[in-house]
Amino acid sequence: MDALTPFEASQLADWYWRIRGDVSELPSYADQNFRIRSETGDYVLKVANPSWSRMDLDLENQAMMTLAEREPALSWPQALHAINGQHLLTFPVAGQIRQVRVLSFVPGRTYADVIGSLMPAQRTALHESLGGAVGRLTRGLQDFHHPAADRQHDWNLMRLPTLRHEVAHIDDGALRAVVQANVDAFCEQLPLWHERLPIAVLHNDANDLNVIVILDEGGPRVNAVIDFGDMCTSFRLADLAIACVYAMQYETDPVACARTIVQGYLAQCPLLRTELEQLQTFILARLCHSVLMATRAHREAPDNSFILVSQQGVRALLRHLAGIDRHAIVRPFLESRHD
Repeated sequence: MDALTPFEASQLADWYWRIRGDVSELPSYADQNFRIRSETGDYVLKVANPSWSRMDLDLENQAMMTLAEREPALSWPQALHAINGQHLLTFPVAGQIRQVRVLSFVPGRTYADVIGSLMPAQRTALHESLGGAVGRLTRGLQDFHHPAADRQHDWNLMRLPTLRHEVAHIDDGALRAVVQANVDAFCEQLPLWHERLPIAVLHNDANDLNVIVILDEGGPRVNAVIDFGDMCTSFRLADLAIACVYAMQYETDPVACARTIVQGYLAQCPLLRTELEQLQTFILARLCHSVLMATRAHREAPDNSFILVSQQGVRALLRHLAGIDRHAIVRPFLESRHD
């Protein structure tokens, strides 16, 4: 697939969005992204991979616009309208139809880049800020609907049963047993949870590279959550569980970390007691989900050793949490509730 050059990207930005500035290409897994530094601000021109449908990208744009309107305390990426009034344009690029849009550039550094340099008190403050940001994310998407949100997505926890056959391919026998037990328990409860747990449209990927942090006089705080490409309809609880999964991997006391995240989250978005009771189970399920996705990817590309190397934190956390009480994280919150 031929790529767009920075010069061609600058032409599109000028012709259709009236944006001019210095253009540089950004790394991207499947799309093409270009940062534009202009006098009016910084932007990202995104040329979507042909596999992305227009409806998928419209879902992302509509969600970001909804969050900007409902939760303005955070700097959500925004899709800019072109001169024709549309926020998503279609162009032929190298013989293929491509979807192109321009998003506002969110200033800050990724959570992954920042967390290792923080003092203990700063880490705690950032954990609470992370919880608050994800709580605003959940609250802002409450009652948000879009036809593309019901798509079948591999990373939707509701689809964990489709990965059960991968358990047999986990080389580590002890880890295989842990994953088997937790996946079986999760899948057995799914019918009941469909009846009892709230279901909503989720961001579904508040990982350490998608959480943007700024450092100011008040300390570190989350400025935004970016990359809405994994959005789907699932259990409302999942976004909090996912944020905990990634943050906990950096900590020597992951339970204390998760408790602080939950505290920040509940200050913005209350959860049902039944949801809180299942949080640790959902965290374990997401960790298992990650192990199984990596197992499948490694089986399909056995020469790519990075796939399993990047799993070290996931597997260590899974082993730790599998050996402690299932209410260790949420017990303080359960004891203070009477619903």
